[in-house]
Amino acid sequence: MALTLALILRRLGAAVLTLLLVSLVVFIISSLLPGDAAQETLGQSATPEAVAALREQLGLNQPAPERYLRWLPSLTLVPEEASLGEMLRAYALPVMTLCFVIVAQMARMTRAAVIDQLSQPYVEMAVLKGVGPIRVALTHALPNAIGPIVNAVALSLSYLLGGAIIVETIFNYPGVASLMVDAVTSRDMPLLQACAMVFCSAYLLLVLIADVIAILANPRLRR
Repeated sequence: MALTLALILRRLGAAVLTLLLVSLVVFIISSLLPGDAAQETLGQSATPEAVAALREQLGLNQPAPERYLRWLPSLTLVPEEASLGEMLRAYALPVMTLCFVIVAQMARMTRAAVIDQLSQPYVEMAVLKGVGPIRVALTHALPNAIGPIVNAVALSLSYLLGGAIIVETIFNYPGVASLMVDAVTSRDMPLLQACAMVFCSAYLLLVLIADVIAILANPRLRR
């Protein structure tokens, strides 16, 4: 088992290294070609000032090492006719910014809740009866840990609602959170109240869903 895991890790490491080398070779070769994306986008009739401005916007005037590395755009601008790949590339940074901390927190809370249930007497009794570890975790411990898990998930997801305000502002995404910020700036109180009600309703809905799931998953709560 250990040898198989080590082999898999070596293969994954070699694959990552290969991808990096291929991307570096493609970047170097494409950099040697005449012209750039700004010139091709604006056409040959574009003025030098317009080409320079677009190069500045796209980061094409940065040094080669920096251009090889910011792969994802710093602004979330997605046109209506954008393809799926363009949408995924544009939303990658904001989504990862919001989710990385939340996913780690959810995993930690889920682990703590399951470990707490695994130390309960009913789990020990199931083990003594010969129930396998996977079945013990999935059919005995996990249903009883659903309540704390879904509540933790609901609280974590509510954090996303607040974090969206910062993320939308940083990545210049025209969402409800940035609309709320604009409402504060322009002193548009009705719009500000409407945005606040939207966020509050979403939070209350998450809490309600968490309570319902906890009740349905745990027979003791249903009684």
